[in-house]
Amino acid sequence: MRLLLSSLAITVAGLAFAASSSLAGPADCTGLLLPAAPWVVPDTAEPQAASIAEIGGSRAPPTAVPTGVLPATLLRWAPELDRRQVVLGAIDPDHDDTYVYRLPYGEGVSYPVIQGYGSKLSHTGPEYFTVDFRMDVGTPVYAARDGVVVLFEDSHDRACWSEECGRLANFVVLLHSDGTTGEYYHLARNSVAVALGEHVRRGQLIARSGNTGYSNAPHLHFGVYRTERDGRTQSVPVRFLTDAGIIDAPRMGARYLNPSSR
Repeated sequence: MRLLLSSLAITVAGLAFAASSSLAGPADCTGLLLPAAPWVVPDTAEPQAASIAEIGGSRAPPTAVPTGVLPATLLRWAPELDRRQVVLGAIDPDHDDTYVYRLPYGEGVSYPVIQGYGSKLSHTGPEYFTVDFRMDVGTPVYAARDGVVVLFEDSHDRACWSEECGRLANFVVLLHSDGTTGEYYHLARNSVAVALGEHVRRGQLIARSGNTGYSNAPHLHFGVYRTERDGRTQSVPVRFLTDAGIIDAPRMGARYLNPSSR
């Protein structure tokens, strides 16, 4: 099954990548990076077909430099990079507000919300519409929505309550059909259970929770983000389906159950 996007942009370390692509997996085509002003996707950039999986999270260097783009540069993800250095998804996408998300954990279990929308501790600005669930290390984490794995990191095992530890977070990024990204943070080391370029189904196991990066206790940070014209990300409000119905904003201190599939 293919995920179709009309306009996709990826920026790594200040280089912009624009693509009009059918994203089905890492074997479809080669990754292209187009030089541009930092964090800006040029309006005049001609769309180029590319495999985002080859840029995000690749464990091996590209085998060839693409032709047809002048100049062209290939970069690959490295654990030393910060997620914020990589722009993923469509530029200025329209989030599908009719979509109702699954809670990012299993059935028959619930976890307290320790930060909800607008929580003052750290859910402000770009992180305003994100949710933290208190979970023990090793708790299974499931996809809240279908998507394609475009970036992940799971080599870290350190956490601290300082922004400098942000780059030490383990995470998975799924690209949604509307161009937004679903992002799962603070995962356990070596726990990612999906592959780059894999089409992940809603409710599929993707990793296990942990306590890595900018964190002072084990938990899962989940958010859906849109990429703005300047390359920065902004979280968007989403709704969740629970056994008690649809919730518009998870309430701090509350626990919610996924509806039973039985």
